Amino acid sequence: GKDGVARIPVLSDLERRVRQVSRDRRFQMVPFFEDFDKLRTGFCAPQVFTRVMCTLGLDGLGADLDVLAAIYQSETHKDRWVNYRAFCAEMQTPPTSVRSLLQDAFDRLRREFTSRGAAGLMGLLAALRDYDRWGRGSVQVSELRAAAGACGLHFSGPEMDAISAHFATDGYVPYLAFVREVRGNLHRLRRQVVLETYGSVLTAVGTVRMEELLGRFDVRFHPKALDGSLTDEQCFRDVEDGILLMEREATVDDLCDYWGFLSWKLSDEQFQYCVENSFRE
Repeated sequence: GKDGVARIPVLSDLERRVRQVSRDRRFQMVPFFEDFDKLRTGFCAPQVFTRVMCTLGLDGLGADLDVLAAIYQSETHKDRWVNYRAFCAEMQTPPTSVRSLLQDAFDRLRREFTSRGAAGLMGLLAALRDYDRWGRGSVQVSELRAAAGACGLHFSGPEMDAISAHFATDGYVPYLAFVREVRGNLHRLRRQVVLETYGSVLTAVGTVRMEELLGRFDVRFHPKALDGSLTDEQCFRDVEDGILLMEREATVDDLCDYWGFLSWKLSDEQFQYCVENSFRE
């Protein structure tokens, strides 16, 4: 389906630092974890995770190792153990891989879009839609490049190849899926903060009661109100446009992704402060 494009995880600064060390030292981490995982389940207890990371010489990260373990804790494992295979795969992704090229490209786009806010995402969507003469929801790869260029976004040849490989089917890119990745997403810990804060306006089927959310949103704690880049009224509009970007009933993912878009440069403490204060009980 049009929505069937796999998401591209946005890495935290901590994950990027560890990935760089892993690349510099050419780590092969899996065997170290497998020493503790005789049944090859792919999971290990958080304290085992920390022990392996120390064995690999990453003990300098201190308390950040606990944060790293928590990011990769499994939602499905009965004891919430760490999914070390997912962690190793992410850390050992070669810089030239489709995944890594896209992570870097979308990180760059998010930085460029930060000042424009959700209005920038809407502009990109409108530019893409102009090329979609038949209303099929997708455009050719060359048209995507042209539409992005019209919005001041440029890609290298390898980045365009990666976009084609990840998004395109028969040369066509479903552009809502593309814009959704520009908006971004949250890792497990930050996602939890959003779900706990906004729980009362989330439905059992994973949608958001937008009217209620907007009625209880305190724009004074919107990151763009705090840094003075948008007025309260503009922030309010940004919330509505940013969450409803996909032009369907807003989902929990839309809410979390919007906070991802807003907060990529916030520390965990700043993120928690903004999210928890932004919603009036």
